[in-house]
Amino acid sequence: MGDCGSLGDNAVFSGRFDHSIDEKGRVSMPVRFREVLQREGHDRLYITSFKEYGQPCLEAYLPNEWENVISKFVNKRMLDTNLQLFETFYVGGAHEVPVDKQGRILIPPKLRDFARLGHEVTFSAKHNRFQLWDKATLEQVLKAAEEQLSNPEFLQKIDF
Repeated sequence: MGDCGSLGDNAVFSGRFDHSIDEKGRVSMPVRFREVLQREGHDRLYITSFKEYGQPCLEAYLPNEWENVISKFVNKRMLDTNLQLFETFYVGGAHEVPVDKQGRILIPPKLRDFARLGHEVTFSAKHNRFQLWDKATLEQVLKAAEEQLSNPEFLQKIDF
């Protein structure tokens, strides 16, 4: 794909967008993210629970990217109990979610509860996937990240 740069055939999400969840748990996807789905020919996502920086959020993948995640587990024999535990949590907690004609997704109640999603959520891009955060929680995470970015030693550690 021309837009994918060095990531080859992987879809690339970019940006951060605030949206509202309705009383039924539906949220409109950002137009940029919908364009990625359309370009890739998908009408559904896989959404699962995740913790980043010690805070709960959700991660969403296109079906072909989710297959890549699953293959990482299939190709490793499950002798590592940490890997087994992560697979149980991450893969076992995933939901296949259709995207409706209005570009909305219905976030299952268990996932909404896990990520403590209130009325205001933020879609945040992560290369081949995106995350859904409670808006206030992500603002706290971003504030902490901003403080780290002002530290030259931090930037050296990440070799950026």
